[in-house]
Amino acid sequence: MILVPTILDIVAGICLYTGFLHLLITSRGLKPALHFCFGLTCLVISGYILALITQYKTINIDDYISAKKLVTSLGYISGILVVWFVALYTNIKQVRVILVLNSLYLISLLINQISPTGILYSHISSLSSISLPWGESITHPQGIINPLFIVQLLTLNSNISYCFFACYRQYRSGEKQASLTLVLSLILLIATVLCDRLIDLGKLKFIYIAGFGFLSFVMIMSLSLTNDLMQVVKLRQQLLESDHLRKIAVEEERNRLARDLHDSVSQTLFSVATIAETVPRVWQRHPEIAQEKLEELAGLAQGALAEMRSLLIELRPSGLRDKLLGELLKQLTKAVQGRAKIQIITTVTGDQPLPEEVKLVFYRVTQEALNNIIKYAQSTQVDVTFQGNSEYIKLSIFDNGCGFDVKDTSSGHLGIEIMRERAESIGANFQLESSPGKGTKIVLILVNK
Repeated sequence: MILVPTILDIVAGICLYTGFLHLLITSRGLKPALHFCFGLTCLVISGYILALITQYKTINIDDYISAKKLVTSLGYISGILVVWFVALYTNIKQVRVILVLNSLYLISLLINQISPTGILYSHISSLSSISLPWGESITHPQGIINPLFIVQLLTLNSNISYCFFACYRQYRSGEKQASLTLVLSLILLIATVLCDRLIDLGKLKFIYIAGFGFLSFVMIMSLSLTNDLMQVVKLRQQLLESDHLRKIAVEEERNRLARDLHDSVSQTLFSVATIAETVPRVWQRHPEIAQEKLEELAGLAQGALAEMRSLLIELRPSGLRDKLLGELLKQLTKAVQGRAKIQIITTVTGDQPLPEEVKLVFYRVTQEALNNIIKYAQSTQVDVTFQGNSEYIKLSIFDNGCGFDVKDTSSGHLGIEIMRERAESIGANFQLESSPGKGTKIVLILVNK
């Protein structure tokens, strides 16, 4: 007999390799209990198959009984581990029920070890050979079935019932694919185990095929666990990347606020300090000039205060939630006007509560547009108009500056694409009109759904 042991050796090797693989995964800390239990199950299954090969090679009754006892004992241990694996995989951890099921296996294991000829036979008279269809023959005992064999059947049926109950609970909980995968592997395993019991009872004359059922169970569940593991690793990688991007965004936002503080508030306060130092000296000789400087000083102070309020709103998320968009736009334009010393006419009609993401987009587009006007437009007046009603909300920003050619690709640095992308993110329509010497007009419209 060469073919059957060779095939079983390959099956045992596959189970052994799979077992060590999942024990290695355990050391990485990814679902350690589940992978440890499965890895240990694979190793015991490998031992079961190797013991089965030994059983096939026996030539006397004593050696056969010893090998049969070992095969049966390892089969019981495999059953215990399979039940624990099912409990961990389905997350149906009814510990008391599992301990009762384990005790049935332990009782069967004890009977198997105490009985002179094992749990299956009360007496074995001789060994015979069974010829297989491909010409090989295997050893098969001739004996009397032990009445205590019913304990093994009771144990098997009880554990099968629990496994399918756990699969049903997992399916009902929403993990349908995982449940169906486990059911498929269990059906193949249980079918081969029941077939082996028919061989034990003399109803069939063939080789034991539970080893192949164990192989199908090992391969199907190993692929399922490996796929789940890859999904977990991928998710972790995405979380790490997301966290990294979040940190970059936070750092960029900090840098932007630092630049805004430097470009606006700090420079404004420097101007305030300079004027405050010169006013007392000018007052005695030129009171009218000093009066103008005081008015300028008041304007600069109000502008700095408005700028600080705008920055505080951006630092506090509740600042956007608690205020209407029209109020936010007025505060923003007031801050810019105090900093840039250009006339900004802000008109708000139909101000209304809006979703936070909508307010943020309209606020950011206005902010970006005003920053572009200050840097590039050379304008003296800006009109910011916000209109809201039940059908739509509309924002218009128009300046009388130098304008530019919208077809000029070099205009990309003005942040136009950023404004357009922000508008698209909420389903708003972004329009830009400009030509050299005729100023620029930006219109943002969101239709209410």
